[in-house]
Parts: sequence; structure tokens; C-alpha cells
Amino acid sequence: MTRLPLKDSNLGKVLRVMNNAAPMSAGHIRRKAGLAPDTAVTARIRDLRKIGIDVDCQGRREMNDKTVWYYQIERMPQWVSDALREERKREQQVSGVAA
Repeated sequence: MTRLPLKDSNLGKVLRVMNNAAPMSAGHIRRKAGLAPDTAVTARIRDLRKIGIDVDCQGRREMNDKTVWYYQIERMPQWVSDALREERKREQQVSGVAA
């Protein structure tokens, strides 16, 4: 793949929410991306890995003694980083904010 996932696709929403973010649970990613409750966020994370994005996954014990998994992008191919930066720059120009 040499193009970013579309912004309005589930994969595109997950990528943009996770980009430069602190570790988040699948539920937090889902809510922040505005995805339906039954959306398989972990499947989209698997898709991110398929395009070369390294996603770290760490389990944390919560107060109810259940393990909650947290995900964070560790590294991404340069082309993905460049494309996201260009996308942000275009959006800022459209909204009238200086880049």
C-alpha cells in the first residue's frame, strides 16, 4: 500500500486516532474514533501492522483484576508519516490556520 487509508474508513479513523497518542485501550480507540460498538478495533490494528506500522500492545491489570490491553503506535514507515504530515498541512490551509 502506498496510500493512506481513507479518513472515513474504519482503518483510517483508527490510524488517525492512534497517531502520536498515548497508549489506549480498544474501547477508548473505538470511542475516540466514533466507531460503532461492534467495530473490531483489534482487527484494524492488525491491518495497521500489515502496512508496516509497529503497534505495541501491553496488558495492564485493572482494579477489577481483569487485564485490559493498551495499544500504541511505536514506529511507522516514513511514507505513512510523511503522508499524515501533508494531510494535516492541507487541512490547516483549508481551515485558514497557518501551518
